[in-house]
Amino acid sequence: MKGLPRILLLVLFAAALAAGRADGREDTLRIGVLFWHDSPNDTAAYEGVKDGFRLAGMKAEWLVVSAGEDREAADRALEAWEAAGVDLVYALGTSAALRAKETIGETPVVFTAVTHPVGSGVVRDWKGSGGRLCGNSNWIARADVFRVFQAAVPGLARLGVILNPKNPVSGQELAEAKAFFADKANRDLKRKLVVELVDGPEDVAEAATKLVEAGVQAVWIPIDRDVYGHLDAITPVTEPAGVPLLSSQYSAVEKHRAIVGVAVDYHLLGMNSAVLAKKVLRDGADPGRLPVGRMKSFRVILSLTAARRTKYRVPLPLLAWADTVLRETE
Repeated sequence: MKGLPRILLLVLFAAALAAGRADGREDTLRIGVLFWHDSPNDTAAYEGVKDGFRLAGMKAEWLVVSAGEDREAADRALEAWEAAGVDLVYALGTSAALRAKETIGETPVVFTAVTHPVGSGVVRDWKGSGGRLCGNSNWIARADVFRVFQAAVPGLARLGVILNPKNPVSGQELAEAKAFFADKANRDLKRKLVVELVDGPEDVAEAATKLVEAGVQAVWIPIDRDVYGHLDAITPVTEPAGVPLLSSQYSAVEKHRAIVGVAVDYHLLGMNSAVLAKKVLRDGADPGRLPVGRMKSFRVILSLTAARRTKYRVPLPLLAWADTVLRETE
């Protein structure tokens, strides 16, 4: 199931957050916000965080730092915030959350837009971190992701995937995908994963070529920046061969390279995380005892432009399923 309509989710979030207004507190909270890199998903989540705080009646001064993938810059910002006594640190994305976990000593941390916080080592268990961190995840069950992929490519039997094994996020995606395919309940799918590992962006074109030569019917672009950040090296190989790209990363579809993507609504995800921040800041909750939040809904994004470039006819059921249909202005 794709979950509740967005308007109903907004109403539910507003109700959950409104309880924070009753205490009458007007003091301004100082919140450190760490971005690891420039990510549209993280930006959308941050906008949701700010909207969530407004709905809760929590005034905040946002101290924003983008580390530019520089570990020392991230650590300096975190250390400075803790020394200054900020009320809370927000970590946007997996790497930011890992740096906050490693660097922050006492200040509570809320993370959001972390794909698999357990597999990447941000927290020890989905039931809670046992420490000073809490947050929510954009993880979508592989069963839901591959159900969409199956609708995109009916009869899908050979699915290629490109990833860097050093990436904990795409590595966890692959591990759960393998477990999903190995599950006896899914044997009737008769699908096979064909995996190409890369050491960096310079290898993705060769990996795509190997997958096309192996006869895959589609290529999966996971949440791996070495891959989704270099789609222009992949599409010159896959589009002439008529091999569609399927992705669990929204930007791959937004850039009209993948024909379909499965992702959460990151703005809503950020709003949802504000509920956790309110519990810690206003209700005195122990962040380590708060379970990691997960969205109950996901979005299906379809690019007709990518389908046209690949000369791929979009199945009508997928067109009906899509929440968003993208087409470049011509």
